Amino acid sequence: MHKKFNKKRIAQVAGLTLAATLLSPLAQAEVSGEVSVTNDYRFRGVSQSAGDFAIQASIDYSMDSGFFVGAWGSNVDFDDPEDGNGADIEVDLYAGYAGAIGEEVEYDVTLLYYTYPGDDVSQDYLEGSVGFYFANFHAAYWYTNDYGGSDLDYHYTELNYGWEFADNWSLDLHVGYNFGDAPDDDMGKYVDYSIGVSTELAGIGLSAAWLDNDIDSEYQFDEGSFRNDSTFLVSASYAF
Repeated sequence: MHKKFNKKRIAQVAGLTLAATLLSPLAQAEVSGEVSVTNDYRFRGVSQSAGDFAIQASIDYSMDSGFFVGAWGSNVDFDDPEDGNGADIEVDLYAGYAGAIGEEVEYDVTLLYYTYPGDDVSQDYLEGSVGFYFANFHAAYWYTNDYGGSDLDYHYTELNYGWEFADNWSLDLHVGYNFGDAPDDDMGKYVDYSIGVSTELAGIGLSAAWLDNDIDSEYQFDEGSFRNDSTFLVSASYAF
């Protein structure tokens, strides 16, 4: 999604990049941020920008104690096909704690509040997660009991792996499993996955990945809001 808590969001969304996967949650500057652009904003295999470009930014404050807070934002396209109204902006606020178990395993616990300012439908919601980092692996579990303001629960588990196969080049693998009342009420339980590569050039992070899922063909959409077809995702980011 990145940083200590690696939000979508390109991470949840697309598979972790070199910086997000190989960097442990404790190895952070006190204040950090990132600005990125991507050809599609995907969240757990589903587009949040109707397959169009998205500009995203984050700011993160990490304390020596391990606590951290931050915010992440992106344009979205949730237009209703009947009246054209829907959210255009997403702003996520989060806070959490990062620590270590021995010398090999690090973890973070995060509370994330998804908000959609200006939307005419109340769909803000709170989600919690716990993540573990070991070697080049990152595993996480996410849960909310009110997905999109629907009063339905949503569970998400993910496993990510980054392999630095050449100097400053990483192979990024991601698989996630979506289940609970909310996905069952819409697309059913499904798996999203991606494979990609990432690098850094002149201070700019670059990544490219192929995303797909096993959503039943009855619920596959290749256009409009919330399209969930397979896609090739590219992004560029600048961290500061």
